[in-house]
Amino acid sequence: MDKKYVEVNEEILGSYLGEDVYSIGGNMIVPLNTIVNEHILKKLLDFRIDRVFIYNSNPVHGDDYLSAENINEDQKKYIEDVNEAKMMIQDLASGKELDFNKAENISEHIYSKLNDCGALMDCVNSVRIADSYTYSHLVNVSVYSMLLGKWLSFTKKQLKDVVMAGLLHDVGKAQIPLEILNKKGPLTDHEYEIMKRHPVYGYEIIKNYSEISMDVKRAVIMHHEKENGSGYPFGIKGNQKNLYSKIITVADIFDAITSERVYRGRQTPFTAFKELESVGFDTVDPKIMMVLFTNMPSYYVGSKVKMTNGEIGEIVYVPNQCAYAPVIRVNENFVDFSVEKEELIKEFL
Repeated sequence: MDKKYVEVNEEILGSYLGEDVYSIGGNMIVPLNTIVNEHILKKLLDFRIDRVFIYNSNPVHGDDYLSAENINEDQKKYIEDVNEAKMMIQDLASGKELDFNKAENISEHIYSKLNDCGALMDCVNSVRIADSYTYSHLVNVSVYSMLLGKWLSFTKKQLKDVVMAGLLHDVGKAQIPLEILNKKGPLTDHEYEIMKRHPVYGYEIIKNYSEISMDVKRAVIMHHEKENGSGYPFGIKGNQKNLYSKIITVADIFDAITSERVYRGRQTPFTAFKELESVGFDTVDPKIMMVLFTNMPSYYVGSKVKMTNGEIGEIVYVPNQCAYAPVIRVNENFVDFSVEKEELIKEFL
């Protein structure tokens, strides 16, 4: 993506930074992809940053970039949350302790949208930030976890806890080498063994924070444990996992499938529903999975999609009993995925 080197002044307001910006002392001031608002501009000037790289176009939403004018306030805040998560992880990677205030601010913003989850889902579905899967994943899992908690009738404290658990579940990846974390292709057995350490690393990072509940800490270390005992790091079974960790497991898998990854493209939510059903009771708690299947599809009804043949369609119905089989109206025709056996959606619009 094209970038240009420009002076730091009011003319760059509304632009997106094309690089991480560091102070003279080597501390990150503002991360890549941040929108330059008045607060960010003042921060750059206060640190005496004279020139920065900015993108010539907007680094979000795949190939169809959203212009700064078309991004609403919720989307801007979502991008800010992702960038805050990035700074939190990069600080950890540089050897600093967890900035709990940063984590709490992101969590509080997500929780504040509890009664406007549609706006949050719009952000998750429409805003894709270039090269930021690791960081947007933390925010997305936090959002999905809050939704699952809401559908499970959680108390206010439980909801805030599960939002925090979603945000912190992968902080241990700050200690995984970038060449493994961002590898384009399958990991070797040795690399996979290193990757499997991240839940333990994450627990070590947060274990001494009294502000973080033990249930959240257990969710961080247990989110890759499977119902049948074949997960990691301990190989425990589902009856030994706490409820938060079961929720994070489902949210983690769902977002991983529906996000752009370094080694494969983004899949549709309906593909994610099908893959979750295929891994089934061996991997995830069936109750949590069914809560997702019953409630999540309603967020996609009315969505515009591009079909594999190039035509544009609209999702008009998703049956509760078969979450991966939507009915899509294309012109005057209806495509019923309970009949069609191929994935005919190319992308959401």
